[in-house]
Amino acid sequence: MIIDDSRSQQHAASSAGTLETSTEFVVPRRFGIAQEDANPSLGRLSRLVRGDVAPSESEKRHLARAVATEDKIGGELARAILVDKTVTMLEFRQALAQGIDTLDDPAEPLVKFFAAVETRPVWVDDRRLARGAAACLRTGRTGFEVLSTGSLMSGYHSSAVTRQLIATGRLVGDNAGPRVAETVRWWYECIRPDGMDRNKQGWQLSVHVRLMHAFVNLSLLNDKNLNWDVAEFGMPVNQFDQAGTLGLFSTTYLLGVRGLGVWISAEEGRDVMHLWRYIGYLMGIEDHWLVDDENAGRRLMCQILMFAPGPDLENAPILARSLEQTWGEFNYPWAQQVRRRVDHHRMLSIQRMFSGTHGMNELGLPNEAPWYPPLALAGNGIVHGLARLSPALNRRLTRHADHWIATWLARNEPKRR
Repeated sequence: MIIDDSRSQQHAASSAGTLETSTEFVVPRRFGIAQEDANPSLGRLSRLVRGDVAPSESEKRHLARAVATEDKIGGELARAILVDKTVTMLEFRQALAQGIDTLDDPAEPLVKFFAAVETRPVWVDDRRLARGAAACLRTGRTGFEVLSTGSLMSGYHSSAVTRQLIATGRLVGDNAGPRVAETVRWWYECIRPDGMDRNKQGWQLSVHVRLMHAFVNLSLLNDKNLNWDVAEFGMPVNQFDQAGTLGLFSTTYLLGVRGLGVWISAEEGRDVMHLWRYIGYLMGIEDHWLVDDENAGRRLMCQILMFAPGPDLENAPILARSLEQTWGEFNYPWAQQVRRRVDHHRMLSIQRMFSGTHGMNELGLPNEAPWYPPLALAGNGIVHGLARLSPALNRRLTRHADHWIATWLARNEPKRR
Protein backbone atom coordinates (compact mmCIF):
# COMPACT_ATOMS: atom_id res chain seq x y z
CA MET A 1 0.00 0.00 0.00
CA ILE A 2 1.29 3.45 -0.91
CA ILE A 3 1.27 5.66 2.17
CA ASP A 4 1.23 9.43 2.09
CA ASP A 5 4.39 10.71 3.75
CA SER A 6 3.31 14.03 5.26
CA ARG A 7 1.99 12.79 8.60
CA SER A 8 4.75 10.20 8.94
CA GLN A 9 7.43 12.83 8.29
CA GLN A 10 5.96 15.17 10.90
CA HIS A 11 5.70 12.51 13.61
CA ALA A 12 9.13 11.05 12.96
CA ALA A 13 10.89 14.39 12.76
CA SER A 14 9.35 15.60 16.01
CA SER A 15 10.58 12.72 18.15
CA ALA A 16 13.09 10.59 16.26
CA GLY A 17 15.96 11.72 18.38
CA THR A 18 14.51 9.83 21.35
CA LEU A 19 14.83 6.37 19.78
CA GLU A 20 17.18 3.97 21.50
CA THR A 21 18.55 1.19 19.34
CA SER A 22 20.04 -2.16 20.18
CA THR A 23 21.87 -4.72 18.09
CA GLU A 24 20.77 -7.63 20.30
CA PHE A 25 18.10 -9.80 18.70
CA VAL A 26 15.12 -10.87 20.76
CA VAL A 27 12.27 -12.85 19.20
CA PRO A 28 9.18 -10.59 19.33
CA ARG A 29 6.40 -12.04 21.44
CA ARG A 30 3.92 -11.77 18.54
CA PHE A 31 5.86 -14.57 16.84
CA GLY A 32 3.97 -17.26 18.71
CA ILE A 33 2.93 -20.82 18.09
CA ALA A 34 1.65 -22.00 14.72
CA GLN A 35 -1.87 -20.85 13.88
CA GLU A 36 -2.86 -23.76 11.64
CA ASP A 37 -6.05 -24.64 13.51
CA ALA A 38 -7.13 -21.00 13.75
CA ASN A 39 -6.45 -20.01 10.16
CA PRO A 40 -8.70 -21.68 7.58
CA SER A 41 -6.81 -19.96 4.74
CA LEU A 42 -3.72 -21.94 5.69
CA GLY A 43 -5.47 -25.25 5.24
CA ARG A 44 -6.83 -24.31 1.83
CA LEU A 45 -3.53 -22.93 0.57
CA SER A 46 -1.41 -25.81 1.90
CA ARG A 47 -3.36 -28.23 -0.33
CA LEU A 48 -1.99 -26.38 -3.36
CA VAL A 49 1.66 -26.78 -2.33
CA ARG A 50 3.91 -29.56 -3.55
CA GLY A 51 5.92 -30.89 -0.64
CA ASP A 52 5.86 -30.21 3.08
CA VAL A 53 4.85 -26.67 4.05
CA ALA A 54 6.19 -26.93 7.61
CA PRO A 55 9.31 -24.79 8.09
CA SER A 56 12.59 -26.29 9.16
CA GLU A 57 14.21 -24.99 12.33
CA SER A 58 16.48 -22.81 10.20
CA GLU A 59 13.50 -21.40 8.29
CA LYS A 60 11.66 -20.77 11.54
CA ARG A 61 14.62 -18.77 12.87
CA HIS A 62 14.67 -16.72 9.66
CA LEU A 63 10.94 -16.03 10.00
CA ALA A 64 11.30 -14.95 13.62
CA ARG A 65 14.23 -12.66 12.86
CA ALA A 66 12.34 -11.12 9.94
CA VAL A 67 9.71 -9.75 12.33
CA ALA A 68 12.41 -7.71 14.04
CA THR A 69 14.26 -6.67 10.87
CA GLU A 70 13.72 -3.34 9.13
CA ASP A 71 15.00 -2.03 5.81
CA LYS A 72 18.31 -0.61 7.04
CA ILE A 73 19.24 1.29 3.88
CA GLY A 74 15.80 2.88 3.65
CA GLY A 75 15.88 3.61 7.38
CA GLU A 76 19.21 5.40 7.11
CA LEU A 77 17.85 7.67 4.38
CA ALA A 78 14.65 8.34 6.35
CA ARG A 79 16.71 9.41 9.36
CA ALA A 80 18.96 11.57 7.18
CA ILE A 81 15.88 13.39 5.83
CA LEU A 82 13.81 13.66 9.00
CA VAL A 83 16.32 13.83 11.83
CA ASP A 84 19.80 14.76 10.63
CA LYS A 85 18.50 17.07 7.88
CA THR A 86 21.44 16.13 5.66
CA VAL A 87 19.14 15.19 2.77
CA THR A 88 16.06 17.01 1.51
CA MET A 89 13.00 15.56 -0.19
CA LEU A 90 13.79 17.81 -3.13
CA GLU A 91 17.14 16.06 -3.51
CA PHE A 92 15.49 12.66 -3.24
CA ARG A 93 12.92 13.54 -5.90
CA GLN A 94 15.62 14.86 -8.23
CA ALA A 95 17.71 11.73 -7.79
CA LEU A 96 14.63 9.59 -8.38
CA ALA A 97 13.58 11.38 -11.55
CA GLN A 98 16.94 12.36 -13.04
CA GLY A 99 19.56 10.22 -11.32
CA ILE A 100 21.92 10.68 -8.38
CA ASP A 101 24.63 11.99 -10.74
CA THR A 102 22.64 15.18 -11.30
CA LEU A 103 23.20 16.23 -7.67
CA ASP A 104 26.27 18.08 -6.46
CA ASP A 105 27.92 16.28 -3.54
CA PRO A 106 24.91 14.20 -2.34
CA ALA A 107 24.98 12.90 1.24
CA GLU A 108 26.12 9.34 1.88
CA PRO A 109 22.68 7.90 2.86
CA LEU A 110 21.20 9.14 -0.42
CA VAL A 111 24.13 7.76 -2.43
CA LYS A 112 23.86 4.41 -0.65
CA PHE A 113 20.10 4.22 -1.20
CA PHE A 114 20.29 4.82 -4.93
CA ALA A 115 23.30 2.57 -5.31
CA ALA A 116 21.12 -0.21 -3.87
CA VAL A 117 18.06 0.34 -6.06
CA GLU A 118 20.00 1.11 -9.25
CA THR A 119 22.15 -2.01 -8.97
CA ARG A 120 20.20 -4.60 -10.89
CA PRO A 121 20.44 -8.14 -9.51
CA VAL A 122 21.94 -10.63 -11.94
CA TRP A 123 18.74 -12.67 -11.85
CA VAL A 124 16.55 -9.94 -13.38
CA ASP A 125 15.35 -11.02 -16.85
CA ASP A 126 13.72 -8.25 -18.90
CA ARG A 127 11.84 -10.73 -21.06
CA ARG A 128 10.28 -12.33 -18.01
CA LEU A 129 9.42 -8.92 -16.56
CA ALA A 130 7.66 -8.04 -19.82
CA ARG A 131 5.74 -11.33 -19.96
CA GLY A 132 4.75 -11.12 -16.30
CA ALA A 133 3.54 -7.54 -16.71
CA ALA A 134 1.58 -8.44 -19.85
CA ALA A 135 -0.14 -11.31 -18.04
CA CYS A 136 -1.17 -8.97 -15.21
CA LEU A 137 -2.32 -6.21 -17.54
CA ARG A 138 -4.47 -8.64 -19.50
CA THR A 139 -6.49 -9.39 -16.34
CA GLY A 140 -7.93 -5.86 -16.48
CA ARG A 141 -11.03 -5.37 -14.36
CA THR A 142 -10.77 -8.83 -12.84
CA GLY A 143 -7.21 -8.10 -11.75
CA PHE A 144 -8.40 -4.85 -10.19
CA GLU A 145 -11.15 -6.71 -8.32
CA VAL A 146 -8.68 -9.25 -6.94
CA LEU A 147 -6.28 -6.46 -6.02
CA SER A 148 -9.03 -4.70 -4.01
CA THR A 149 -10.22 -7.86 -2.27
CA GLY A 150 -7.70 -10.69 -2.01
CA SER A 151 -4.63 -8.45 -1.99
CA LEU A 152 -5.85 -5.51 0.11
CA MET A 153 -8.84 -6.56 2.21
CA SER A 154 -7.45 -10.02 2.99
CA GLY A 155 -4.40 -8.39 4.55
CA TYR A 156 -6.62 -7.19 7.40
CA HIS A 157 -7.17 -10.73 8.69
CA SER A 158 -3.94 -10.50 10.71
CA SER A 159 -3.18 -7.95 13.40
CA ALA A 160 0.38 -7.82 12.03
CA VAL A 161 -0.39 -4.64 10.09
CA THR A 162 -3.73 -3.31 11.33
CA ARG A 163 -2.23 -1.46 14.28
CA GLN A 164 0.18 0.40 12.00
CA LEU A 165 -2.49 1.28 9.45
CA ILE A 166 -4.82 2.65 12.13
CA ALA A 167 -1.95 4.69 13.62
CA THR A 168 -1.13 6.34 10.29
CA GLY A 169 -4.81 7.07 9.67
CA ARG A 170 -4.33 6.90 5.92
CA LEU A 171 -6.75 4.02 5.30
CA VAL A 172 -9.55 5.03 7.63
CA GLY A 173 -12.81 6.71 6.66
CA ASP A 174 -12.70 9.13 3.76
CA ASN A 175 -8.93 8.69 3.45
CA ALA A 176 -9.33 5.13 2.19
CA GLY A 177 -10.53 6.02 -1.32
CA PRO A 178 -7.53 8.20 -2.31
CA ARG A 179 -5.10 5.68 -0.82
CA VAL A 180 -6.69 2.82 -2.78
CA ALA A 181 -6.42 4.89 -5.96
CA GLU A 182 -2.73 5.48 -5.20
CA THR A 183 -2.20 1.75 -4.87
CA VAL A 184 -4.03 1.04 -8.14
CA ARG A 185 -1.91 3.69 -9.87
CA TRP A 186 1.30 2.11 -8.57
CA TRP A 187 0.14 -1.39 -9.62
CA TYR A 188 -0.91 -0.14 -13.06
CA GLU A 189 2.40 1.63 -13.68
CA CYS A 190 4.30 -1.53 -12.69
CA ILE A 191 2.41 -3.72 -15.16
CA ARG A 192 2.45 -1.35 -18.12
CA PRO A 193 4.88 -2.13 -20.96
CA ASP A 194 8.46 -1.41 -19.79
CA GLY A 195 7.00 -0.07 -16.53
CA MET A 196 9.94 -1.37 -14.50
CA ASP A 197 12.58 0.44 -16.57
CA ARG A 198 14.66 2.89 -14.52
CA ASN A 199 13.02 6.00 -15.96
CA LYS A 200 9.42 4.71 -15.93
CA GLN A 201 6.80 5.33 -13.27
CA GLY A 202 6.53 1.72 -12.12
CA TRP A 203 10.19 1.66 -11.09
CA GLN A 204 10.13 5.13 -9.58
CA LEU A 205 6.93 4.64 -7.61
CA SER A 206 8.24 1.35 -6.17
CA VAL A 207 11.40 3.11 -4.99
CA HIS A 208 9.30 5.98 -3.61
CA VAL A 209 7.15 3.51 -1.66
CA ARG A 210 10.32 2.10 -0.09
CA LEU A 211 11.18 5.49 1.39
CA MET A 212 7.57 6.04 2.52
CA HIS A 213 7.67 2.74 4.40
CA ALA A 214 10.91 3.81 6.06
CA PHE A 215 9.24 7.08 7.10
CA VAL A 216 6.33 5.15 8.62
CA ASN A 217 8.66 2.77 10.45
CA LEU A 218 10.63 5.65 11.97
CA SER A 219 7.46 7.57 12.76
CA LEU A 220 5.75 4.75 14.64
CA LEU A 221 8.88 3.81 16.56
CA ASN A 222 9.08 7.35 17.87
CA ASP A 223 5.44 8.20 18.39
CA LYS A 224 5.26 8.92 22.13
CA ASN A 225 1.50 8.47 22.20
CA LEU A 226 1.67 5.09 20.48
CA ASN A 227 4.65 3.85 22.53
CA TRP A 228 5.49 1.08 20.09
CA ASP A 229 6.78 -2.04 21.86
CA VAL A 230 9.45 -3.69 19.70
CA ALA A 231 9.78 -6.59 22.12
CA GLU A 232 6.08 -7.34 21.65
CA PHE A 233 5.45 -6.49 18.00
CA GLY A 234 8.84 -6.35 16.28
CA MET A 235 9.54 -3.50 13.88
CA PRO A 236 6.44 -1.63 12.67
CA VAL A 237 7.46 -2.17 9.04
CA ASN A 238 9.42 -5.40 8.97
CA GLN A 239 10.62 -8.03 6.53
CA PHE A 240 8.12 -10.68 7.64
CA ASP A 241 5.06 -8.50 7.03
CA GLN A 242 6.46 -7.01 3.83
CA ALA A 243 7.08 -10.51 2.46
CA GLY A 244 3.47 -11.35 3.33
CA THR A 245 2.17 -8.24 1.57
CA LEU A 246 4.26 -9.04 -1.50
CA GLY A 247 2.73 -12.52 -1.48
CA LEU A 248 -0.78 -11.04 -1.46
CA PHE A 249 0.08 -9.09 -4.62
CA SER A 250 1.70 -12.06 -6.37
CA THR A 251 0.80 -15.52 -5.04
CA THR A 252 -2.70 -14.67 -3.79
CA TYR A 253 -3.33 -12.48 -6.83
CA LEU A 254 -2.59 -15.36 -9.22
CA LEU A 255 -4.85 -17.73 -7.30
CA GLY A 256 -7.60 -15.12 -7.29
CA VAL A 257 -7.65 -14.23 -10.97
CA ARG A 258 -7.58 -17.90 -11.92
CA GLY A 259 -10.44 -18.50 -9.51
CA LEU A 260 -12.39 -15.87 -11.43
CA GLY A 261 -11.76 -17.53 -14.78
CA VAL A 262 -8.68 -15.76 -16.12
CA TRP A 263 -6.35 -18.17 -17.91
CA ILE A 264 -2.78 -17.79 -16.61
CA SER A 265 -0.41 -20.52 -17.73
CA ALA A 266 2.24 -22.01 -15.44
CA GLU A 267 4.94 -20.19 -17.40
CA GLU A 268 3.07 -16.90 -17.17
CA GLY A 269 2.64 -17.51 -13.44
CA ARG A 270 6.39 -17.89 -13.04
CA ASP A 271 6.92 -14.66 -14.96
CA VAL A 272 4.42 -12.80 -12.75
CA MET A 273 6.32 -14.06 -9.70
CA HIS A 274 9.56 -12.85 -11.31
CA LEU A 275 8.07 -9.39 -11.82
CA TRP A 276 7.05 -9.15 -8.18
CA ARG A 277 10.39 -10.49 -7.06
CA TYR A 278 12.02 -7.47 -8.70
CA ILE A 279 9.40 -5.06 -7.32
CA GLY A 280 10.02 -6.50 -3.86
CA TYR A 281 13.76 -6.03 -4.30
CA LEU A 282 13.26 -2.34 -5.15
CA MET A 283 11.05 -1.94 -2.09
CA GLY A 284 13.78 -3.17 0.23
CA ILE A 285 12.70 -6.75 0.86
CA GLU A 286 15.67 -9.03 1.41
CA ASP A 287 16.43 -11.55 -1.33
CA HIS A 288 15.77 -14.44 1.05
CA TRP A 289 12.04 -13.64 0.85
CA LEU A 290 11.90 -13.00 -2.90
CA VAL A 291 10.72 -16.22 -4.52
CA ASP A 292 10.63 -16.86 -8.25
CA ASP A 293 8.00 -19.56 -8.71
CA GLU A 294 4.46 -20.13 -7.53
CA ASN A 295 5.01 -23.24 -5.46
CA ALA A 296 7.75 -21.53 -3.43
CA GLY A 297 5.46 -18.51 -3.08
CA ARG A 298 2.59 -20.63 -1.79
CA ARG A 299 4.84 -22.44 0.66
CA LEU A 300 6.20 -19.15 1.98
CA MET A 301 2.68 -17.75 2.36
CA CYS A 302 1.71 -20.86 4.33
CA GLN A 303 4.61 -20.31 6.70
CA ILE A 304 3.75 -16.64 7.10
CA LEU A 305 0.15 -17.60 7.90
CA MET A 306 1.43 -20.10 10.48
CA PHE A 307 3.22 -17.44 12.46
CA ALA A 308 1.21 -14.31 11.71
CA PRO A 309 -0.73 -13.04 14.73
CA GLY A 310 -4.47 -13.63 14.77
CA PRO A 311 -7.17 -11.12 13.88
CA ASP A 312 -7.42 -7.70 15.47
CA LEU A 313 -11.12 -7.63 16.28
CA GLU A 314 -10.97 -3.97 17.26
CA ASN A 315 -9.06 -2.38 14.39
CA ALA A 316 -9.62 -4.80 11.50
CA PRO A 317 -13.36 -4.00 11.17
CA ILE A 318 -12.57 -0.27 11.09
CA LEU A 319 -10.15 -0.74 8.20
CA ALA A 320 -12.38 -3.29 6.47
CA ARG A 321 -15.47 -1.08 6.57
CA SER A 322 -13.46 1.86 5.24
CA LEU A 323 -12.25 -0.20 2.29
CA GLU A 324 -15.71 -1.72 1.77
CA GLN A 325 -17.15 1.79 1.58
CA THR A 326 -14.88 2.61 -1.37
CA TRP A 327 -16.33 -0.34 -3.32
CA GLY A 328 -19.63 1.53 -3.55
CA GLU A 329 -18.14 4.90 -4.43
CA PHE A 330 -16.57 4.38 -7.86
CA ASN A 331 -17.38 7.18 -10.29
CA TYR A 332 -19.29 6.56 -13.53
CA PRO A 333 -20.58 8.87 -16.27
CA TRP A 334 -24.07 7.29 -16.28
CA ALA A 335 -26.32 5.12 -14.07
CA GLN A 336 -23.87 5.78 -11.26
CA GLN A 337 -26.04 4.80 -8.29
CA VAL A 338 -27.10 1.48 -9.82
CA ARG A 339 -23.57 0.62 -10.91
CA ARG A 340 -22.21 1.51 -7.49
CA ARG A 341 -24.66 -0.87 -5.80
CA VAL A 342 -23.71 -3.64 -8.21
CA ASP A 343 -19.99 -2.95 -7.62
CA HIS A 344 -20.47 -3.10 -3.87
CA HIS A 345 -22.27 -6.45 -3.91
CA ARG A 346 -19.90 -7.91 -6.52
CA MET A 347 -16.80 -7.02 -4.48
CA LEU A 348 -18.34 -8.43 -1.30
CA SER A 349 -19.11 -11.62 -3.19
CA ILE A 350 -15.48 -11.90 -4.32
CA GLN A 351 -14.25 -11.21 -0.80
CA ARG A 352 -16.47 -14.02 0.46
CA MET A 353 -14.54 -16.32 -1.91
CA PHE A 354 -11.29 -15.32 -0.21
CA SER A 355 -12.42 -14.99 3.41
CA GLY A 356 -15.28 -17.43 3.84
CA THR A 357 -18.12 -16.86 6.30
CA HIS A 358 -15.89 -16.84 9.38
CA GLY A 359 -13.43 -14.40 7.82
CA MET A 360 -16.20 -12.02 6.77
CA ASN A 361 -17.47 -12.01 10.34
CA GLU A 362 -13.96 -11.28 11.64
CA LEU A 363 -13.76 -8.24 9.37
CA GLY A 364 -17.24 -7.05 10.25
CA LEU A 365 -18.37 -7.36 6.62
CA PRO A 366 -21.81 -8.39 5.35
CA ASN A 367 -21.86 -12.08 4.46
CA GLU A 368 -22.72 -11.63 0.81
CA ALA A 369 -23.51 -14.86 -1.01
CA PRO A 370 -20.65 -15.88 -3.35
CA TRP A 371 -22.81 -15.40 -6.44
CA TYR A 372 -20.27 -13.59 -8.62
CA PRO A 373 -17.26 -15.97 -8.81
CA PRO A 374 -19.20 -18.66 -10.77
CA LEU A 375 -20.39 -16.03 -13.25
CA ALA A 376 -16.88 -14.64 -13.64
CA LEU A 377 -15.43 -18.13 -13.94
CA ALA A 378 -17.74 -18.86 -16.86
CA GLY A 379 -17.50 -15.49 -18.60
CA ASN A 380 -13.78 -14.94 -18.19
CA GLY A 381 -13.12 -18.59 -18.92
CA ILE A 382 -14.70 -18.29 -22.36
CA VAL A 383 -13.19 -14.91 -23.28
CA HIS A 384 -9.68 -15.60 -21.99
CA GLY A 385 -9.78 -19.15 -23.32
CA LEU A 386 -10.54 -17.91 -26.81
CA ALA A 387 -7.85 -15.22 -26.49
CA ARG A 388 -5.28 -17.96 -25.92
CA LEU A 389 -6.19 -19.41 -29.30
CA SER A 390 -6.14 -16.10 -31.19
CA PRO A 391 -3.21 -13.63 -30.99
CA ALA A 392 -5.45 -10.93 -32.48
CA LEU A 393 -8.13 -11.46 -29.82
CA ASN A 394 -5.43 -11.57 -27.14
CA ARG A 395 -4.14 -8.16 -28.25
CA ARG A 396 -7.67 -6.78 -28.32
CA LEU A 397 -8.37 -8.15 -24.84
CA THR A 398 -5.17 -6.56 -23.52
CA ARG A 399 -6.05 -3.18 -25.07
CA HIS A 400 -9.52 -3.35 -23.53
CA ALA A 401 -8.07 -4.28 -20.14
CA ASP A 402 -5.54 -1.44 -20.29
CA HIS A 403 -8.29 1.01 -21.26
CA TRP A 404 -10.52 -0.13 -18.39
CA ILE A 405 -7.83 0.42 -15.74
CA ALA A 406 -6.78 3.77 -17.21
CA THR A 407 -10.41 4.92 -17.35
CA TRP A 408 -11.04 3.84 -13.74
CA LEU A 409 -8.03 5.87 -12.63
CA ALA A 410 -9.10 8.91 -14.63
CA ARG A 411 -12.49 8.82 -12.91
CA ASN A 412 -11.40 7.94 -9.39
CA GLU A 413 -7.88 9.21 -8.82
CA PRO A 414 -7.78 12.40 -6.72
CA LYS A 415 -7.20 15.46 -8.85
CA ARG A 416 -3.77 16.96 -8.30
CA ARG A 417 -3.76 20.60 -7.33
